[in-house]
Amino acid sequence: MRRLSPLVAILIVAAILATFGTLIWHAAREFQANLVKPKEETADLTALVTQVRDLSRLETASMRVVHVGTITQSYRLVPNALAGDELTFMATGDVIAGVDLSRIQQNDVWREPDGTIALRLPPSQILVSRIDNRESRVLSRSTGVFRRSDINLESRMRQHAEIAIRQEALRKGILTLASQNAETKLAPFLHTLGFQKVRFVRSMGMTPRL
Repeated sequence: MRRLSPLVAILIVAAILATFGTLIWHAAREFQANLVKPKEETADLTALVTQVRDLSRLETASMRVVHVGTITQSYRLVPNALAGDELTFMATGDVIAGVDLSRIQQNDVWREPDGTIALRLPPSQILVSRIDNRESRVLSRSTGVFRRSDINLESRMRQHAEIAIRQEALRKGILTLASQNAETKLAPFLHTLGFQKVRFVRSMGMTPRL
């Protein structure tokens, strides 16, 4: 086997080094270009608004509330034992709160300088309140000896009880809980749309619907 002459060997090594040098030079140029070239991304915020609004009324919090109340009919000059009518009612009901996403407008979504998508959510509100008739009942009824019981007294008490369970749910912070849960539920949905960094902005005040 013939050995390569020193000159040929030097030329081969030089060619290999030149090839590697050229590859390294191109790689360095590409790295430098990527380093100084700004990265551009586009975000279709109109489509985001449309898809979020399509979720409509998002139920995000619920509470089971028990309320016991008494309604009384009486006369100033006649004792209740003779002409009064009194009913004590225990109401068990469910209150559901959430966010009406159909109210989101185009100016409620914007992109911040670092690429984060900011979404202003509508105020949370009570969406549903209802009394569970199976768990609600009259605890006591007392009617004066000289009068007939008011057949509509219980229905009016039920109306008062439904308002009371809403107020109790509000007192326990159902609207704050609804807003927090709305953000927790919406974040994964927005990630599936391609928006990895999302920040939620709550509207000033929350709307109790009574």
